[in-house]
Amino acid sequence: MAGVGFELKKIFRDNSSLLNSLKGYSVTAVVTEGPMVLTVLLLFVLRFLMREAHASYREQEIFLFIITYVMIFSLIFSNTLLMFSDRFVSDCIYKDETEKILPSFFGLAFFLLLIGGTAAFIYLLTLPVSFLFRAAALLQFCSMLVLWLQIAFLSAVKQYSRILLGFAAGFLVAVLLTLLFLGTGTDPLMAAMWGAAAGFFTMMVFFLTQLLRCYPLGKFQLFSFFPALDQYKILIATGFFMALGLFAHNFIIWCSEYANRVFPTGVFCSRYDVPAFFAAFTIIPMLVQFVVSLEVNFCVKNRVYFSTILRGGRLSDIRAAKKDMEKVLFRELAHMMEIQILFTIISVTFLAGLLSYFGLDPDMVSIFRILCFGYLLYGFFKALTILLLYFDDRAGACASAALFAALSILFTALSLQLEISAWGIGFWGAGALTSLFALLRLKWYVKTLEYHVFCRQPLFTDTDTHFWEKLEIRLRQSDQNLKPGKEKKRPYERKKNS
Repeated sequence: MAGVGFELKKIFRDNSSLLNSLKGYSVTAVVTEGPMVLTVLLLFVLRFLMREAHASYREQEIFLFIITYVMIFSLIFSNTLLMFSDRFVSDCIYKDETEKILPSFFGLAFFLLLIGGTAAFIYLLTLPVSFLFRAAALLQFCSMLVLWLQIAFLSAVKQYSRILLGFAAGFLVAVLLTLLFLGTGTDPLMAAMWGAAAGFFTMMVFFLTQLLRCYPLGKFQLFSFFPALDQYKILIATGFFMALGLFAHNFIIWCSEYANRVFPTGVFCSRYDVPAFFAAFTIIPMLVQFVVSLEVNFCVKNRVYFSTILRGGRLSDIRAAKKDMEKVLFRELAHMMEIQILFTIISVTFLAGLLSYFGLDPDMVSIFRILCFGYLLYGFFKALTILLLYFDDRAGACASAALFAALSILFTALSLQLEISAWGIGFWGAGALTSLFALLRLKWYVKTLEYHVFCRQPLFTDTDTHFWEKLEIRLRQSDQNLKPGKEKKRPYERKKNS
């Protein structure tokens, strides 16, 4: 959430106030994790309504299967573009070119829907379900594709109450519409599917109105972001590997003998996915603490360091500012890990026992305990990757993300040879090795920061036109030539007129 720091700096301005500290952490938790909590709560409520309407176990299983696929694959598709879009929007704001932001959003959404929506449509054709079911699932998926992208663009707007209001509005629409369908005798599965679809669509429309309010319309061009691809295309690979690594262990487990085969082409594994779902929630304290530490403490020292360089500070002043920044950086990382390790131990000790009362068998509880530490390491690796991008080490961030995805696939596949109670050890191992790699990379980059700042910058401006920029120019020219009143006369028309 790129813009949350502005609000946090205001709240934490009085460091001596305990009330301000509590308010700051509360704002961070609501802004960063509130939408996710509301979405998950919506799914629990819809499934509860299905049970109350006497939906069969098969119908509930199909609903969970579709929602799981919608969430996972929409995030994988959209996350491929999110890091690139974040950087593009940041550059536009820095260069005071905000008129490019809204056209780039529509362009990114268009290609995201074109690729992701087409893939989802083809997959839904393989499922033995009705047309209305396919339509509801496709609407959910396409809405979620755009929602992830909208949240990335709205993160710089700083109107967090409206973001939460959008999720709350979608929540109410989904629940009320599901109740209305059930009251008219609609099949419980179809009622929940169309209720969820309407809720996600409502969120998407609400956020679109906020984007239109906060950014200038600009000139409508679907290809306005193409030139930035020449410089930041590595961020697309980084986003894809980050999302793939997060869910790769689930995909591998779905190939095991314990998988639930809902349809011939639709599988998941509740014995692994359910513990993974609850384990993922245990790193919320780490995510909140990271945002606070980065935006409030480290960001200030980072700005002081680069301000010293830009204002012509002496070498001794630059080195002193760097030493101060480095000290704060690793101190805050250590503090973040201390808090999360404590919370993870509490979760493994007490929450695991509580989950057993809600239907998790001993093997699932064991998987939950392992994955709690696995997600702890994943959260640490994610924080390190974001910090690498903060220093503009795009190559290091991409290498870390690719390593995590590869190790997650490899180690999870090897862990299938173990007992089911040991599943999750592969995800844990991938997080441990990748976190070590990313930490060493960050230490090396900070140690040699002067070299990257002073020696690796280009001496001359690159005036060459690269592939994506050339493509954008050609598409823009073609679009202008096709506009009414600007069609070029054909040779035979010019001859006739002469």
